[in-house]
Amino acid sequence: MLSLENSSSKLNGHARKRTPEKKLGSPQEAIVHIRNRKNERHAAIKIDSLEASNSQLKIIGWCFGECTIKLVHNKRNTPHEINRNRRLDVANSLKVSEPESGFGFTVTTTLQNGEYTLQLQTLMDEYETTYDFPLNIKKTITHQEKKSNSPQPLGFIEVAAVANTTTDAVVVGWALHSEDTAIWIEDEEGFPFSLQWAFRLFRQDVLDAYGNSFGHTSSMAGFMLHINGVKPGNKLRLMAQMMDGEPAVLGEVECTSLPTDPVAASRWLFGIQTPMGQLHQRFPLVDIPVINSLKEHQQHTQDDLPVQVRQLGQPPRQPLVSIIIPLYGRTDFVEHQLIEFTRDSWLAQHAEIIYVIDDPRLVEEFAAQAELLYRLYRLPFRWVWGSTNRGFSGANNLGVQHASSEYLLFLNSDAFPQQPGWLQQMLDVLADNPEIGAVGPRLVFADGSIQHCSMEFSRREELGIWINHHPRMGLDPKLDPHRELTTVSAVTGACLAVSRINFDRIGGWDTSYLIGDFEDSDFCLKLRRAGLQIAYLPTVQLTHLERQSFKLLGQDDFRTRVVIYNAVRHQTRWRDLIEASTNGIV
Repeated sequence: MLSLENSSSKLNGHARKRTPEKKLGSPQEAIVHIRNRKNERHAAIKIDSLEASNSQLKIIGWCFGECTIKLVHNKRNTPHEINRNRRLDVANSLKVSEPESGFGFTVTTTLQNGEYTLQLQTLMDEYETTYDFPLNIKKTITHQEKKSNSPQPLGFIEVAAVANTTTDAVVVGWALHSEDTAIWIEDEEGFPFSLQWAFRLFRQDVLDAYGNSFGHTSSMAGFMLHINGVKPGNKLRLMAQMMDGEPAVLGEVECTSLPTDPVAASRWLFGIQTPMGQLHQRFPLVDIPVINSLKEHQQHTQDDLPVQVRQLGQPPRQPLVSIIIPLYGRTDFVEHQLIEFTRDSWLAQHAEIIYVIDDPRLVEEFAAQAELLYRLYRLPFRWVWGSTNRGFSGANNLGVQHASSEYLLFLNSDAFPQQPGWLQQMLDVLADNPEIGAVGPRLVFADGSIQHCSMEFSRREELGIWINHHPRMGLDPKLDPHRELTTVSAVTGACLAVSRINFDRIGGWDTSYLIGDFEDSDFCLKLRRAGLQIAYLPTVQLTHLERQSFKLLGQDDFRTRVVIYNAVRHQTRWRDLIEASTNGIV
């Protein structure tokens, strides 16, 4: 890779020498790419800045490839010093591994009158080739003499990715400039996008390279910016107003494609490293606008997909309640649920059961399994397949579209009633208390300890978020202080009853959360915004194995960032109600 002068064993004077066939552009203006006879990139160089004073010339830039650089004054070698440093932005942009010595360089020498040339020597196609890049330092010297010692603005765009279905894009790079310097992103038509709304982050590599020149301002040089109105293949430029008042291009990049699937797009976005404690600041500015647009487009696309429905047996002629159960990852719990349902005569007479398949891997398997289960237990039920994975909220909404009852009961596939009459008690709460919008029971783990006895909001200061908290989880149900119907902040969506009227009133489940978090508390807060209360009924108890299907999604770093993302989106929508709940107002 980049070598110090006279340190490359390949450039030792024994190879045949040749003069470049054509002059290349100036690395002061743009990246200069050096290609071999196969048109493959062999080397590249860019000069980011020249800092000239009455006594010293400093050249800051980067160089990629097997090459040597040196400085020439008036066509003769001149004493100079070369220091190297890491440039993560260059490695990411070129998509190559950076050597330990780094791509970056700083060349310093005593400033003299005359012409300076930066030479790049490389062994290519069996020839030693030297490229001369004359340096334009007159303007820099004149400006330094007339103005101040403030360095010219610097910057680089590492990547820009755009979703072609929404034209939302994310631009990632770094920029160094004084507070009064105008700097912006510009598209091919010259339309500007201000960096005022960018998320700024710490960049150690930029600080190492330019900290001496820009001081403390270089520590937060990184930026992520959300823009829209561009397409894959469009070029974006990082622009700055230089000290002479003229605009200049600091960097340019061609937009790549961002995945159109929201989860795939979030994996790409969350891969852009940001400290966990700063994600709550970044997500509202960058990630949420992009993913919301992708989610909205996805919802419109799903609305047009075919839906397959299979009714097994004859359901009640006028059911009072529709039990809606999404299926993801596994179906072996279905039989256990049906066994419990058959033991409840009220349920069999008044409820229609709807299983919503939300996993394409399960369709064929469950279609055959359902036929067998109906023949065994003779309990009518219906299954629905919406042609794609819609997520927890989308599956529930699809189930409601095929429901015909006055009340809705949303139930997880791994939740099992412990006694008959449980559903009737929950519906009686809604019928007798019109001020209550939703009611949920106590849920316990398989060992009998509490899994859910209402939901609270807990502050995680180190992450800047409010999370959903289940108080008394793991304790004996005897320690549950609630003995009768109680108004609470929220209840879990693992078992939740609501009237069809109130469900339609709030627009159903929100489908814009990622994977499976915060939808239930969002649902409850929508009901509370509509003036309704949320109730917890401890006299009804179900066993809940708690997200056995969701464990298939893993618990890696991506999953942690998903939770933070959903928490930020959740608190952005409901901060006033969340904070009111922590003050005892429910």
